[in-house]
Amino acid sequence: MPGLITATIAVDPISARSAEEGLYLRFVLAGERFAAIALDGKAPRGPVAVLTPVDPLLHDRVDALFRFRDALVHHRATPDIRLTAQRRCHLIEMLRAIDGRRAGATYQDIAEAVFGAERESAISWKSMPLRDVVMRRVRTGFGLVAGGYRTLLHKHRAQ
Repeated sequence: MPGLITATIAVDPISARSAEEGLYLRFVLAGERFAAIALDGKAPRGPVAVLTPVDPLLHDRVDALFRFRDALVHHRATPDIRLTAQRRCHLIEMLRAIDGRRAGATYQDIAEAVFGAERESAISWKSMPLRDVVMRRVRTGFGLVAGGYRTLLHKHRAQ
């Protein structure tokens, strides 16, 4: 077919996993990780076509296809824009905050460890904006751990 993109992709058999719906494949292309399912249960040995559900995640799936195409054709993947740098930073803070909270740390202990804050008196601490930030990171982090992570990549899209 004219305009058909052809390339050889090495699929490591160790990274392949059989399941009822097909063969799950994971591979690296241009430094970017990709995943696919071979519906016939066999690693592809020739041209492949893309089949994707039309569902609420379609936009994310199409973006992934463009990143895949760019990695294949241009040997560099375009950046994944679903998370901003700020959101990524907040996620790291959330994980550190819930780790601290689970270990019994107070909100002020977490502020010191995660944000490098100075120890404040109990009265000063209660009125500090950082206290609200720490409490929000803990609350949101526990929400992600409780299942909210499933919406993480398609709910917060950089504009």
